[in-house]
Amino acid sequence: MTRKSASVDKVCGNCRCHNTYEYPYNVFCFTKFADRENPVVSIFDGCDKWENKLQDCFCVEDALKKQGKKKK
Repeated sequence: MTRKSASVDKVCGNCRCHNTYEYPYNVFCFTKFADRENPVVSIFDGCDKWENKLQDCFCVEDALKKQGKKKK
């Protein structure tokens, strides 16, 4: 599987500040935690403090796959 770096959706699931929480739908956001906000957010949320993740992460892909299976 190849990764497209040109077109990246700015969502929490591919931000460098996240860690898995309730995989694959929710993540723990270290930025929100540092700002004393609720750090548990949906993997598809986004914010203006988004930072590109340099390492491969499949959180968004896995969430989309599971979401597709739930609808069937």
